Amino acid sequence: MRKYPFLFACLAFLPTATLAQDAGSYHLTLDQCLQYAFGNNLQRQSLKLSEKSAEENTTQARNNRKPSVNLSAGETASHMGSQSSVHIIGNAGINAGIAIYQGGSITNSIKKSQIEEEDTKLRVDKYDNSLSIEILNAYLTVLRSEESIKYKEAVVATSKEQAEQGKKKFDAGALLESDYLVLDAQYAQNRTDTLESRISRQTSLMSLKKLLSMDPSANLSLVGPDTSTIDALALLPPQEECVNNALQTMPELKLTKSAIEAAEIQTEIIKANKRPTISASAGISTSHRDFDDMGSQLGDNFSQQVGISLSMPIYDRGQTKSKLTQNKYAKQMAELDKSQTELEIKQTVINQYQNVRLAYERYKMAKQRCKAYREVLNVYNAKFNVGSVVITDLLTQQANYINAINEYVQAKYSFILNRKILDVYTGNGVRMD
Repeated sequence: MRKYPFLFACLAFLPTATLAQDAGSYHLTLDQCLQYAFGNNLQRQSLKLSEKSAEENTTQARNNRKPSVNLSAGETASHMGSQSSVHIIGNAGINAGIAIYQGGSITNSIKKSQIEEEDTKLRVDKYDNSLSIEILNAYLTVLRSEESIKYKEAVVATSKEQAEQGKKKFDAGALLESDYLVLDAQYAQNRTDTLESRISRQTSLMSLKKLLSMDPSANLSLVGPDTSTIDALALLPPQEECVNNALQTMPELKLTKSAIEAAEIQTEIIKANKRPTISASAGISTSHRDFDDMGSQLGDNFSQQVGISLSMPIYDRGQTKSKLTQNKYAKQMAELDKSQTELEIKQTVINQYQNVRLAYERYKMAKQRCKAYREVLNVYNAKFNVGSVVITDLLTQQANYINAINEYVQAKYSFILNRKILDVYTGNGVRMD
């Protein structure tokens, strides 16, 4: 997933939505939800620590080129026989050593550490993609519930008017008691449906807070995107372009490629075990016996050493050969994993592309259906007011409209979800303008 550090910095100053209005109160856009999650999600913080640990391993791999220096010093009391006195023997020295050549193992170890460091970053990117989709889903679920509540509140208001109108007609003897009771029961049912939607919204908000690693008691409200131009989201690039973008950006495939590269470098590290190693050393030391004329002793015993050594492996009982064979298999498995991952990405993106197209058609159909049932219900309400419609027919049309509302809201946010998931797969993130 592409990162937008400058964007996130700018988002903090947007006047339309504030990360923290006051203590424990948040009013967030989708982009700010992502910003908050990337800074606070506990699992992501754990992955970032792994990234820092990998960076430290790379630093240490580079430091292995540097010489090692040791200081030693000691005083020893010795005594021999029954008549001799105790003697104090002291010595001190500094020794340094450096590897001149180790068959290329240091260079290749640095390369391997760099790959492992990059892998930790790719795993963060992979988690970011997954987290973004989960946050997007929870965010849209909350907005879907909120929009559904608005529609249902309008239905409740209409239902209340119908019940009140029915009560007046019943009192005037123009409506059967059973019909009035049906209207009143429907009013109660509509209120219950609205309450269920409110509870569903709270549940979805709690799920979103969990993804953000936000205090469950925090007051969180969401800023919805402008969905008036939702049709523009249906303008898709060619399917092949989406597939190619996914293959270039999805961290899952990059991880399989680095596994192959790591196996190749590991081969060179193993081969270094069959090559000679050359190292150099140098040191200075001095010593004294007792403390008589100690200065002269230290000067007389002062010595310097310098040396170079060569080590050449001759026979290791076939261990190097076995490791090379095992690593060859590891590389082949990594290549198979890459091919499998590439195939899965292509299939996933193609399926998602088709899901977006289908979701848009369902959205258009549901939108038209909702509009039609709204008009029909308006007609039946007018007929009810003048007493020219059967109660059961009115309630049937009301039920049809409620179902159409649910279908429309579901289709609308399902399309947005599918469209933005495709954006994640193709490396464009889930930003909602």
